[in-house]
Amino acid sequence: MTLSSGSGVDELFHRYGSSYRWLVTLTVMTGAIAMGLASSMVNVAVPSVIGAFGVGLDQAQWMATGFLATMSATMLVSSWLIEVLGQRITYTLILTVFGLGSFLSATAPNIDILIVGRVLQGAANGVGQPLAMYTMFNVFPPERRGTAIGIYGLFSVLAPTFGPIVGGIAIDGISWRYLFFLPLPFCVPALMMGLVFMPGKKLAPRLPPFDWLGLGLVLTILFSLLSGLANGPRMGWDSDFVVYRLMAAAGALVAFIFWELRAPYPLLDLSLFRNRQFALTMVAGFVFGTGLFASGYFVPIFVQTIQNYNATRAGLLLFPGGMVMMLFFPLAGRITDAMPAHIPIAAGLLIFSIGFFLIQAVDVNTTFFALVIYTAINKVGLSLAIPSLSVAALRAVPPEKLARAASASTFFRNLGGGIGITMLTAFFQHRTQFHAEALTETQTWSNQTTRELLGGIQHLLAGTGLSDTNQMAGAINYLSHVVQAQAATIGFKDTFLAIAVMALLAVGPAWMIGRGPRWRMS
Repeated sequence: MTLSSGSGVDELFHRYGSSYRWLVTLTVMTGAIAMGLASSMVNVAVPSVIGAFGVGLDQAQWMATGFLATMSATMLVSSWLIEVLGQRITYTLILTVFGLGSFLSATAPNIDILIVGRVLQGAANGVGQPLAMYTMFNVFPPERRGTAIGIYGLFSVLAPTFGPIVGGIAIDGISWRYLFFLPLPFCVPALMMGLVFMPGKKLAPRLPPFDWLGLGLVLTILFSLLSGLANGPRMGWDSDFVVYRLMAAAGALVAFIFWELRAPYPLLDLSLFRNRQFALTMVAGFVFGTGLFASGYFVPIFVQTIQNYNATRAGLLLFPGGMVMMLFFPLAGRITDAMPAHIPIAAGLLIFSIGFFLIQAVDVNTTFFALVIYTAINKVGLSLAIPSLSVAALRAVPPEKLARAASASTFFRNLGGGIGITMLTAFFQHRTQFHAEALTETQTWSNQTTRELLGGIQHLLAGTGLSDTNQMAGAINYLSHVVQAQAATIGFKDTFLAIAVMALLAVGPAWMIGRGPRWRMS
């Protein structure tokens, strides 16, 4: 889709003048704030949801992974919707679906309905992100597109910056359910502005072809893979359920690649990967997506479960990092315009990795301000690389493939987030169990520290009038809680270290982006 009278963009520029690009920017950013709140606030609510519905972390993580998986899939539908419905109707549709998902999540009677609501929110968010990027990329001239993406990043981090704090206050003061009502006040003005400022399009008498088979295969891959990975620690990696899910994902992936190479209107244009720069950018974006979403997911859970922070304090911990991103995004946009994209991408990954190498050293005694500094370092890396990742992907393709490249770029970044959270959750559970078993083996009567702890607890319980048998049972129960807490702490440390190593290993491919050839049609 290009700028033409049929798209409505020229008429809108004629009507509003050069200020139109800022009016449409404000429009898409208002919607981005609403949808950003849905993704950022929920992470501080995970412990509350676990307690409300009596589920484990492996089930509660579907609030994040279900959201991200659906968002990833619908990103590939965005270009078709833009082509069929135009930007105005598509924007109106996704805000309506998002509002429905928010209401369903807020009133969910069980975890399954909550996940359905999150899936609807993710579906709307998946179309909304490429739509916003595509809209801004088309109304700004080429020499200002890096700055435009930086502005988009600035507004898009408003919700992650303030969302966890607002969400934490709502959880501690009212209920976690009110988290899902908070984005709705932004949806109404976004919807009204969208009807005025978003470019319109005359509906075609015939719908263009759509790759429904490809979409079905993508959904099969995502939910089979995520379901297998999520249930592996609980059901066993060699269980029939897990093995069949992973086999189904692998088979669907092979079928998807085979089909997309021959499909007349492919859902994911694999010809884009003929360009080395684009392919390497997708790899870097996938890794960055893993780090971006995993850091926002695991850090709040760590401080609430290990350091006993309430939801508000967990939100306050994330606030300075969001402010850092707000300050760095405009600068990062200018850097993107001024130098080759591989430099800020590689530097951002390196800084992000350093931040997590610092975080992996935390424990129950780590101070609030130390955690603030570590998370702020991570955000510097994120804010430096994200605009360059977006621009590098779009610069690598010809103009007629911009919409498809935008969809693919955001798809791989969010795919990294969904798969990353699921794999790291499974990794965390495995490492926690491993450390719990290792620590339990050391708790014998020959261990002087264990004897002293049990003796001290028995002495305290003796004053309550309990029998010797009950005193010993209470002391052993306390010891088991101490062992489990220590095992969980080490499990979190291992998980943070895994994120750091993964980001560090991606620095090499990111640097190679600058050595990739420009697009060649072949």
